[in-house]
Amino acid sequence: MRFLILLFLIVLFGCQAKESKPVLRSCKDCHHYELDEKHHFACTKCHQGRSSAATAKEAHQGLIASPASPSNWGRACGSCHAEKIKEMERSPHFTLVGVINPVLKAFDLPAVSSINGLPEPEKIKNRADLVYDLLRRRCLRCHLFYKGDDYPETRRGTGCAACHLLYGNGKLMDHTFIKTTPDRLCLHCHYGNRVGFDYYGLFEHDYPYAFRSPLIDGDLPPRPWGVEFHEMAQDVHLKAGLSCLSCHTGKELMAGGKGPACTDCHELDHKSPFHAKEVLAKVRCSACHAKFSFQDRGYYLMLQYDPDWEDWAEFYVQGSSEVENFIVRSAQGDELEPSMLDKISGKPRPGIWFLGFKERRFEDLPLGRDKTGKISIMRPLLDLHLSFVDEYGEVIFDNLTPYAVKKDPQKVYLPYSPHTIGQADYFRAQKILEMLHENRHLEPQRR
Repeated sequence: MRFLILLFLIVLFGCQAKESKPVLRSCKDCHHYELDEKHHFACTKCHQGRSSAATAKEAHQGLIASPASPSNWGRACGSCHAEKIKEMERSPHFTLVGVINPVLKAFDLPAVSSINGLPEPEKIKNRADLVYDLLRRRCLRCHLFYKGDDYPETRRGTGCAACHLLYGNGKLMDHTFIKTTPDRLCLHCHYGNRVGFDYYGLFEHDYPYAFRSPLIDGDLPPRPWGVEFHEMAQDVHLKAGLSCLSCHTGKELMAGGKGPACTDCHELDHKSPFHAKEVLAKVRCSACHAKFSFQDRGYYLMLQYDPDWEDWAEFYVQGSSEVENFIVRSAQGDELEPSMLDKISGKPRPGIWFLGFKERRFEDLPLGRDKTGKISIMRPLLDLHLSFVDEYGEVIFDNLTPYAVKKDPQKVYLPYSPHTIGQADYFRAQKILEMLHENRHLEPQRR
């Protein structure tokens, strides 16, 4: 009898001990993502952490959530793709010097060699700080350091994942690495009135109510990119089935290689006066063939440390989820500290940057010359007007404009190649021939 009781106790406590032992789980028990064949290895190779653990807290010890981001890609992606990483860090698509330096030059500030060299001001003490803060917190929302605004088609991965992992509806859709980036991912950055949006025949609405889309069956229209837009004619190449990467190769985007030329694919009849070799050498093809162009004039940007949301309620749709969130939630009664993230460092700082335009047009295509002397469509990208109101309501800067523009108002214009290609505008082409024949100095002119 004693033997049976002893045996019962051994079995009972043995079962209890077995049941109380922690159950080890793997990453895929919680994260149901499949890898492609070339990346079919342990999650910890890139993300580190622990491959098996009893709790999420234990599994996530030492975890790298975004191994493909620029701060981590050297030890993650770079362990196999070191040369690609080095090329990428030198490419204009990463450094963004072509976007940043024209603004710095216009305000008489020193150029930078990369986005990493852009100063990060803790407080706005002078005009330089205001320009740097503008770029870091309001303008540079599309680069490899930032995961994008909080809209369905603007969220993306950082670093390599921005182009090579599929995001949609605001979240990661698949962990299969894509070699050929679909246009959907390109538009996660190239939306609003930027190259890419025009390829799809889209033009962003102005912000006031009068320019907004009407309700659809009583509901607000969808805004997958956070903005409302007109639907225009699509680029002829898109209609023919060409994607962004059909022309813009990985060698160009990731390694800073030479971009495409129209004559790479199109054989032209040089007997035509419009396609004569001496004309093609002096004129961009888009100068004649662009159907419309983004012409946003008068960028009025105001930084306010303590804004009254009611003053901006009409302008809550600005393509910035931070601005929209502040205005909408304040209207709902929430008390929020006005702040925005630094899109490069990820740090929040006080104040909200609001944006408005003097006018937004698409039918006028002004002409000018690029740095090589070729006739080009121009955009008033440096038509900037910056203001700053501190926490006490004191106006520190009012309507600060670039020095270069004060000296020469025509310098607000920069050359631009609209991705709105179609049949050439005969009258514009004829005007360009007359200008070449007369060898006139070309300034951007508004009709």
